[in-house]
Amino acid sequence: MGGYWTRHRLLPSLILAVALAVVTVFLFVSPYVEQQASSYNAQSVYKNSDIDFIVPEPSFDQVSELPGTNGVDKVFPFYLTKTEVKVNGKSRTTTVLLSDQFENVGMTMYNDSRLLGKSSGDVDNPIFVDWQFSKDTSAKVGDTISFALGGNTVEFTIAAVYETNNIYDGGAILAEITQDQKDAVAENANSNGYSGAYISATDYNACRSYLTTDYRPLGRLKNRDQFESEEQYNTHYDAIMSSGYANEITDFRVRENDLDSKQSSLMILVGALLEAVILIVFNVIMANRGCEKGYFKKHCIPKGQNVKSYYTISFLFEMIASIILFIGVMFVNAKMAKDYVPSSAYGIVIAAIPAAIIIAEIIALAMNNSKVAVITAKVKQEQAKAEAEARAKAAEQSQTVHDGAASKKES
Repeated sequence: MGGYWTRHRLLPSLILAVALAVVTVFLFVSPYVEQQASSYNAQSVYKNSDIDFIVPEPSFDQVSELPGTNGVDKVFPFYLTKTEVKVNGKSRTTTVLLSDQFENVGMTMYNDSRLLGKSSGDVDNPIFVDWQFSKDTSAKVGDTISFALGGNTVEFTIAAVYETNNIYDGGAILAEITQDQKDAVAENANSNGYSGAYISATDYNACRSYLTTDYRPLGRLKNRDQFESEEQYNTHYDAIMSSGYANEITDFRVRENDLDSKQSSLMILVGALLEAVILIVFNVIMANRGCEKGYFKKHCIPKGQNVKSYYTISFLFEMIASIILFIGVMFVNAKMAKDYVPSSAYGIVIAAIPAAIIIAEIIALAMNNSKVAVITAKVKQEQAKAEAEARAKAAEQSQTVHDGAASKKES
């Protein structure tokens, strides 16, 4: 039966398995996974970091003074610039975060819970990149990244890759800089502070109240010697100190709650049902072909051959091929994804597809075996009838011969 199955069923079964895998993944699974991944990526920075707020332009003194006051726990200051970086012969304009204070980097989005890969040892001039940057440039741990810093081209080594930092459009990379490099950046920016700072809170409400009412971005405050008169400086000072900056404070907890959402798994269930129906219909159609039903009925079953093995082979091949191809197409689709796809984006609901394949094949096998049993019984009935008719005819012919012989004897 194996050779007959190879000639008459292998190719259609393989074509069906490929078609179902492609259609199911791209029409049903991919949209669901993309929704899940999009939701995860939108929330991950907020849920998987210890950042509570982002504040604009703190001065150097503020960065030192804020921890331990007004509900503030830790501060991670940074410079932010959008510049052209080079890696692996490719250039890409991206957001670059620079900091000279890496002791609190674990509170940021560059932490172990978002880590995708890192160097096995310490590296000189480390830089952290995110998934988006790695995908766009094919950069990996150990590669060298260069860009202009303080008028000079500086090289960094990729120490780790993290999930996409989607607070910034297109992601962001984070480099640790020296004190001299920090001074060069500050001088070039003509600033007395950083571009911003991530803040974690011990008392969220107290910290929020302070930041939205009393915080002032003193990094914007220029030196007195940059003004021609005391009056001009006082005007500048008063403008900064009298303004409110609540609209420039990013509250992570508010963002996290706004982004909370659940995705419906209905598309996966519809895809699973459709795949099951198609597999069953396919098996019914194939079983009723002349080269199966007709051939088995006329040439195999009458000779006592067991044709159920034919359908067992079909069941096993279609089940295994469909599941393997489904997983393979999902893998290819994940590699083609424009955004980072975490393993959690697939979820247990994806198992509905392989489950539907197995159930459909079991149903189809049971239907085919039942049909074989019916045909076998019918063939046996026809054989018994034919044998009875043959015996009756033989008896009739024998009686005729007997009667003829008796008639001659009497004569």
